[in-house]
This record gives sequence, C-alpha cells and structure tokens, in this order.
Amino acid sequence: MATRCLVGRFATTRCIAIVSTLLPLWLNAADPIEYTVRFPQAKNHYADIEAVIPTGCRNTIEITMATWTPGSYLIREYARHIEGLEASTTDARQPLSIEKRNKHVWEVGTQGQERVRIKYRLYCREMSVRTNWVDHEFAVLNGAPAFLTLRGGEDRPHRVYLELPSSWKRSICALELLPGENPHAYQAQNYDELVDSPILAGNPTVFPFRVGGREHWLVNQGGDGLWDGAAAARAAAKLVEEHQRMWGSVPYPRYVFFNLVTESRGGLEHDNSTLLMTSRWNYGRRKDYLAWLALVSHEFFHTWNVRRLRPRELVEYDYAREVYFPTLWIAEGITSYYQDLALVRAGLCTQKEYLQRLSRIIESVRKTPGRLVQSLRDSSHDTWIKFYRPDENAGNARISYYTKGAAVAFLLDAKIRQVTDGQKSLDDLMRELYQQHAGERGYSSQDFRGLASQVAGADLAPWFQEHVDLPGTLDFSPALAWWGLEFRPEKKGQGDAVQAAQDSSPWFGVATRAREGQLLVSRVIRDSPAYRAGVNVDDEIVAWDGFRVLAGNWGDRLKRYKPGDTGEVLVVRRGKMMKFKVKLAETPRASWQLQPISKVAPGQQQRRLQWLKLNVQEADDEAGS
Repeated sequence: MATRCLVGRFATTRCIAIVSTLLPLWLNAADPIEYTVRFPQAKNHYADIEAVIPTGCRNTIEITMATWTPGSYLIREYARHIEGLEASTTDARQPLSIEKRNKHVWEVGTQGQERVRIKYRLYCREMSVRTNWVDHEFAVLNGAPAFLTLRGGEDRPHRVYLELPSSWKRSICALELLPGENPHAYQAQNYDELVDSPILAGNPTVFPFRVGGREHWLVNQGGDGLWDGAAAARAAAKLVEEHQRMWGSVPYPRYVFFNLVTESRGGLEHDNSTLLMTSRWNYGRRKDYLAWLALVSHEFFHTWNVRRLRPRELVEYDYAREVYFPTLWIAEGITSYYQDLALVRAGLCTQKEYLQRLSRIIESVRKTPGRLVQSLRDSSHDTWIKFYRPDENAGNARISYYTKGAAVAFLLDAKIRQVTDGQKSLDDLMRELYQQHAGERGYSSQDFRGLASQVAGADLAPWFQEHVDLPGTLDFSPALAWWGLEFRPEKKGQGDAVQAAQDSSPWFGVATRAREGQLLVSRVIRDSPAYRAGVNVDDEIVAWDGFRVLAGNWGDRLKRYKPGDTGEVLVVRRGKMMKFKVKLAETPRASWQLQPISKVAPGQQQRRLQWLKLNVQEADDEAGS
C-alpha cells in the first residue's frame, strides 16, 4: 500500500507539531533504500531492478548513477546500460513523473509519497571486474554500474534482495546477510559499501580457509574441472599469511576471493573481497599460475594499501566526476612491487622465478620511450585521460604507474635499507604510513615523502624529485650492488655467441601486423630509424631496397643487413606510394634479466636473503639446481 506524507489539513499549530515530530523519522539515515533484483531474461544478459527509495517528504527527489568505479580510473558512463526507467508509487498503481536532468541524474516527482518505486532494466554483458555480467549460468553485479541511488541519501543503509532463477542455488557477497526467509538478502551500511561489494549468483564452488583468526573464501565460478580449487586456496592462504605478517594487522571481519574462470582477465580490490578473472588454462601452466597468484597477491595487498590507506583525495568518493591525485604510483606501483615479493616470501616461488618477474618489470620500463617524456607523478595524475585510453603512440609518450611505480618501489626499498644500514626498509615505511594515515585522514604526497625521510633518517626529497617528479631513465646500479645482483643477457640458441649476433642485428624500429598478406605498421618507436625517416602508423610496407616484402619474409630480409647500413623502404600511405631512406641501427638490448653475481661481497647475500625472507640453505639449494 502506498503511503503519503502528512500535508496541511490540520490546524497550523497541530500541523507543525506533528510534522516536526515525524520529519526526523522520514529523514533518518536508518530508513533504507531497498533493491529487488530479478533475472527473467538472464540468457539475454538482462537484470530487472526495482528500488524503493525514501523521499523525506520532498516534492521532488533526484536519483543518480555512478560514472566510474573506485580502483578503475576512467569515466565509463554506466547509465548507458539502463533501459525502461520508470517511477511509480510503491504499489505500482500510480505512475510518477521522472525527467532526466543530465547523463546520470533523474528528477522524480513524488506527489507526496513517503517512498517511491523506481524500476529499470539493466543490460549486463561486459565481462570485466568493474562492470556487470548476466547469462544463463551466473551473474556478477558490481555496485557502481548496477544500482541507482538517492542523491543526498548515500549514507542510508542500502539493501539488496535477489530472486534467483530456479537453476541457480547460491549467491555470495561480502556484505552482511539480512535475517529472514530470503537467503539472498544483503545490507550495506551506505552507498559506498554497496559499491564496494560485488555480488555473485549462480552455482559457484567455495573453498574456505582460516588465517589470522578470520574466515576466508576462495569462490570459483567456472573452471570446467581444470582448476584445483583446494590447492589454489592453500596457496592463497600462504599469501594471506604473508601480507598479514607484513602489515601487522587484520582489518577485515572476513574476506572473499571471487575467482571467475571466464577466459577474461583482471582484478579489482574491495574492503572485504576482491573480484578476479582468469582463464581455465592458467592453473596447469607454471608461468600462468604464478601470474594468477601475483594477481591474488596484488588485490589482497590493496586491502591495506588503497582501501584503508588512501590518498587524501580518495577518502570520500565523488562518483560523478574525475578525482585527480599524484600518488597513484604509491597505491598501484608499490602494490605491484609487493605482489611478487610476497610470492617468494610466502614460499610460492623460487628466488630465480622472483628475479625473472622483477626483471620483466625493469625491462618494460627500460624499453618504453615514454619514460623520457612523462614523469611518474604525471602518469598518476593523468590516468583518467591516458592510461585507460592507449593508442598507437602511447609507448612513446607515457609510462605506466604500475611498472615504473614498482621499479621505483624496488629502488626506494634498497635506498632506505642502504642509508639505515639494513635497519629499516620499505616494509617499515608502509606500516608507519598505515598507522598514521589509514582511515578518514588519508595521506598526501608530502606526507609520504616526509615519512620516508623520517624512516630513513635522511632527506629523500632530492631522490623523489629525480625518481618521481621528473621523467628519465632509472639507475638500478645502487640497488643491485646492495643486494648482490646484476643484469645478464639471457642465453639463447647455442650460447653467448648466438646472443651477441642477435644483439648486433639491425633494427628498423616498428611493430607490424599482417592483414590479408599485407604488412602494416602498427607502431613506430620514438627515435628509431623508422621514426627518424618518417615512416607512419598504418603505412603498408611494400618493398625494401627494390624487392617485394610480405608479412612472412620481412624479418628475414632485414637480417641480411648490418647496423649502420642504409636501405630504401617503399610504403603505401592512403593509396599513395612513398619512398624513405632508412639508416638501420643496432637492436636495443633485449634482456634485463637479473641474477645473483657470481662473486658475492661480504654482506650482500645476507642482505638479499633478509629482503626475500629466505634462508641460506634455500638459496644454496636453488643455486645448485
């Protein structure tokens, strides 16, 4: 039955008395927003959502949809997936006016109703960790792209009631379960918590484990019998134990690892859960399985770093617009550094495997020309317009705050250890930052740098200016010397002679793609021979030095030349033939593989073992293998 708010039919004094008594009840934050979610057309990727929203007895209210998801910094315009939006009284007997004010806000005329009913259909067919997916097998709903809310009512409790298809037996969410007959009813204390809590419904398999006095679930959806969930849960438990040890706290009541084996990829952090996507084939391949474990590690590390320890600009979310901050490299880059470090510390990979993963991070940074153009600080600030919108020139003009951030974290860890003679480390800095700035306070760039100098007992301001504020090439030699590491080229073929020949092979400087036999340029590397000659993206390479080339023989043709030789390339650009003289260069170094130096100086091995939490026997066993 629809209920109207009291209106002026009483004597003035009595009316004021009644309204003044009841108004606080209508505006009370405890009066929840309630959603019912149904899946009558799951096979067509639709969810039907009905929201009952308190009005506070206002003549009009505004309802709004988020435009982005915390942890994924791009405006994604989630309102575009809404269909058939309508408003009515709660008994659905009387339509109410609803008018769109902008791309994500609607105004509803309440006609004096205490609550109104908002109904809409949501298209859910984007398999990613930040969006919604619905099909006949399962549904995963994320709060930001799924649920409209009351503008100004974000602090109210938000309740979700799921009505599942008969073939679906279970739903899982990190939110509080509501008592009652519906086993699929959840309550968030506010809109932020709803956005922060993905919901999975279908027939998932749960693998529970307990660490640090808390219950954890690894929840597998899919896998087709190719995933050993119990073994994966045991590995996840080791990572949980290591991260709890590093941080020295357990800030959540329970934790859920949603592992969607859906031939997709990615992960997104939440306060008490994480949503992961992977391939069914990753479990059986060591390299891919380590990558999955690193993803688990990364998102779980975020439980502290970024979820509870936030940049000051993210302490309160503005879901309508971009939020710019220069410290994203701390939130994501330092997390990327620890994701792999935790693997070796937890005993899930060897020292050699860890150094291989660290080497790929360094290699990625060293091979990206954009490192000389964009600083780490600017990369963080401009994520909204650059990182999630790569184009063919991205590598020339940008650097990733994930990879360079991880490399800088590696260098910062070594720097702190060096200036304190091994008494302090990045571990200590992160723990102290958490103690001082977790929660509502947040931290600024100045907070982080000042605390780093305090932990190190030295002024690190010039160091941060060089490594974070300015573009440039990172110097790894001090860190490698501290830990007794060095770069060595990977041996290929018959040995170092083959490698030397490969290193001296000629370099043209483009990435290509094949299309119906054509050889098309997909990327031109900054300052490469092709770049200096004027070769463009989308040029079709037709001939080299007067001879026809195709996708299948282009590489072999270039191998006939030496660095320093000049050739003529014939290309077709927008239907017109053009010739360019190109002076070939030497192929840039292909490998930045790290490994322990053969002659260790006093203290180097011990410092490395302390860093990786290994013992001498483990290191010796690996060296002899």
